[in-house]
Formats: sequence, structure tokens, C-alpha cells
Amino acid sequence: MMTGISTGGARNLFSSFVRPSSLGPYLPSLYLSCISGVLLVLIQPPISLYPLAFFTLIPLLYAIDQENCRFAFRSGFVCGFVSFIGLVYWVVMAMNRYGGINIWLSCLILLLLVLYLSLYTGVFAFAVSFLKKRLTVPVYLSAPVVWVLLEYVRGFLFTGFPWSFLAHSQDRFLHFIQVVSITGTYFISFIIVAINCIVYNVIRRRHVSMIYTAIIFLLVAGSLVYGFRELGRKEEGTLQAAIIQGNIRQDVKWDEAFKIRTIRTYYQKTLEGARNADLIIWPETAMPFVFEDEIYANKYIKDLPALLRSDLLFGTVSRDSAGKYHNSAYLIDRKSETVGVYSKVHLVPFGEYTPLVRYLPFLEKLTATGGDFFPGAGHRPLRARIGNIGMLICYEGIFPYITNETVRNGAQVLVNLTNDAWYERTSAPFQHLAFYVFRAIETDRFLLRSANTGISAVIDPKGRIQAQTPIFVETVLRGSFSLKDTKTFYVRYGDYFIVVLCLALAVMCAVKFIMKRNP
Repeated sequence: MMTGISTGGARNLFSSFVRPSSLGPYLPSLYLSCISGVLLVLIQPPISLYPLAFFTLIPLLYAIDQENCRFAFRSGFVCGFVSFIGLVYWVVMAMNRYGGINIWLSCLILLLLVLYLSLYTGVFAFAVSFLKKRLTVPVYLSAPVVWVLLEYVRGFLFTGFPWSFLAHSQDRFLHFIQVVSITGTYFISFIIVAINCIVYNVIRRRHVSMIYTAIIFLLVAGSLVYGFRELGRKEEGTLQAAIIQGNIRQDVKWDEAFKIRTIRTYYQKTLEGARNADLIIWPETAMPFVFEDEIYANKYIKDLPALLRSDLLFGTVSRDSAGKYHNSAYLIDRKSETVGVYSKVHLVPFGEYTPLVRYLPFLEKLTATGGDFFPGAGHRPLRARIGNIGMLICYEGIFPYITNETVRNGAQVLVNLTNDAWYERTSAPFQHLAFYVFRAIETDRFLLRSANTGISAVIDPKGRIQAQTPIFVETVLRGSFSLKDTKTFYVRYGDYFIVVLCLALAVMCAVKFIMKRNP
């Protein structure tokens, strides 16, 4: 009678699967790479099979185990290609349906993006294989470090694209991820890869350092203990926010004929559901025009906070003295005065501006319609009557360093204004929301999120989503929040964990090199 699957059984299962076939000795490894690629999709929102993250890389590790460095790169590249196709397929919809770019060029943009992102998993597989074969560095030591360092590079290279890191799969495992207030999000990715490597070596009946295993176990146990302690603390709000979700379709958002209806929608929903709120929030470009140029709309909107005795924060377009356009947020106080303007600093390449267009003019054809914005001056909070509001417009909030800088500059609450109508009912809005769970925990701040078509949300400093809206619903979301002045260890010291990993990798390589030279 079979009561379970032994490690020997699991080993035989993998061995039978990767046995060379008549189609070629490396084809089975590609199958395994594809399996890891699919699992990397399934662990992320909206499917969120997050416990699988601790086993997701095992097929890839098996695939690259016996291969030379060149074929290891190929396996890693295939894994990345499969995963990123499943994670960022929505780029085609954003570019084609709403960006004014034809379907073939949109597919080409997606392909180029996926090919670029796949290089990171390819380099990961190559580096792990190289370190093992040339310097005899065990995979369980090198893989977690290399994976995280490549995630970090992906987060800033070519303006950065830190989308769907391994850690982001754990946005619902709040007890585990509270530790990011100390370590930052990269630590979670490190632990996930480390556990994958340990389990893989157990399956293969290979030696794993007991000291290393004990360290990883203690890090996980310590993270969970810290998480239970932190989640035991209540975060009660003393101020009221009213988040207006206008649900304006992207295909009419910038239509001049639809402008009056857009203004009326936000005005009426605010009157209906925002009374007695301390802060009223409208999403990114809720007013899709140059606000200061629209005299009548300007007065109409400014009268609203005075009528409701509240402050109004909303997204619009601004133009500076040099005639440059900005994706901005205006703060109007209860006296109908503009008390602050924040302009988005980190713009979306090919969505809001065209990089290198001065040197390569043809790139302008790859930019979505309306992509002619210029960056703002810096990540300074808006100083409202109630306190300092840290602004994150669109995907600025997926970059940890931006939220850290905003909080260091005095932000007491974080507000994300976004317009995810570009992505329709794809996985993108759900993935986008997950990042802000981490930003709230990292900075120990309430995070208020106003999305044009959803998902709008109120997230407390422990990452608990106190309230959220469905997508593509016109509604008002009420929630409470508080202002905080604390600065977490991570806010104070940033990505020190990356420095630790760089030093660890350098020491490992140096020690192995010396041992190899002096056996």
C-alpha cells in the first residue's frame, strides 16, 4: 500500500522525464524549462498559487544540472520566454487597442520585450552552471544570490522594469513578507530560490550543507515570528478618505466630446459619496486636459472641495513655462486654492515618452498616442492641511527606491494615482496592485490607491487590504487612514541586502578560485 511519494520516487520521475529522446538529447530539458516557465506565471496574481513558488524552479534546476554553460543559458532563456509571455502579454492590448499602434507592431514590441526579459533567466542559468563547473560553487549557494542580483539589475537597467519578481508572488502571505520592512523585497526572492535549491538537492539525494540549511531555516522561522508579531498590531485610521473610481473607458478618455461627461461623472460621484471625508482622491489624468487652460472646468472643480469642506487630490495634465507637458497631480484645499502640484518623475518608455528619439527618430513610431510628457523635478510630497502626501503616479510605485525617497522626504501617507484601463480585464491590474502591498510594508505607511477602472484600494502599513473595488465599476471607496512619521530600517538604509549578496558572491568565488589553484 502506497502511503506517499519517496524522494527516490520523485528522483525516478524526474529521471524518466529527462532521459534523452529520439528528438534530441536536449529536448527533455526544454520541457522542464517550460514547466518552470508556466509555474512562474501561475504563482503570480491573479492566479496566485503562491505556495508553488517554493518549488517552481526545481524543473529548471534539473534542466541545467548536466548541461554545459551554453545549453544552460538556452534552457534558462526558454524558461524566461514562457514565463514572461504569460506575465506581460497585456502589452499588445495596451499598445494596439489604445496606443494607436497596429497589431503587428504591437506584437513585435511584446516579442522584443519578452526576448529582453528572457535574457535575465538565461544569464541566471549560465552563471549558475559556470560557477558550478568552473569554480565548483554549489548551486544552492550561487543560485539564490545570482537570481536576486539579476532581479535588482532588471529593476534599474534601461530605466528599469521590476515587474513580477519572485517575491511579488507572496503578496497574500502577509506573515512571511512583514520582514521586508527590514530587508526589502529582494530578501523574499532570495529565500524562495534558496528553498527551491534545498528541495532540489534533497530530491536528487545530494549533499547540502547542514549549516546553510539551518541558516535558511532560521531566516524563514525568524521572518514568520516577526510577521506574526507585526500583524498582531492594529493599524487604525483616524482620517477618512473617499476614492472616486470613475470607470472612464480608455477609448473615450481623451475624446474632447466626452470631456464634459467625464467632469460630471467625477463631480456627481464625489457629491454622492465623499461627504465628511478628509481627503477626496481622483485617479491619474481623471481630468484629461491641461487643467490651468480650462478656465470654466477649473473653477467648477475648485468649488467642489470648498463645498464639501475637504481637500481634493486628482490627476490631470500640466504645462510648465517652457511649454512642456507633465502627467501631474493637483491638490486643492477647502479654500479652493491649489496648494500643491506633483509631476510624475519616472515616465513609462514608449508610453509617455520616446527614449533616444533624438538619435533614432524611427522609435517615435513605437510610442503610444499622446506619449509626449516630460518628467517632474523630484519625489517631494504634497503638503496638505492634514499632512504630507507622498505621490506615486502610475507605475512609480513598483520601484522601491521611489517610495523610500518619498518617505525620506517627509511623506506621512502614500497615494497612488493610476489608470489601468489600458489593460482591460487582463492580469495586469491584479499584478499592479500586488506591488503596493510591499510598498506599504516596506515604508510602514498607509497606501491609498485610486485607479480609473480599478483596482482602487486602501492598504494599511502591514499590507492588509482594508478595502478594494472590483474592476470596471463606477463607484466610491471609503476607507480610513492615519499619518505616520516612522522610518523603517529599509527606508533608512535602502538595498543594503544587495551589497551583502555582492560581497558574498565575491567571497565565494575568491575562495573557490584559491582552493582550485592550491588543491
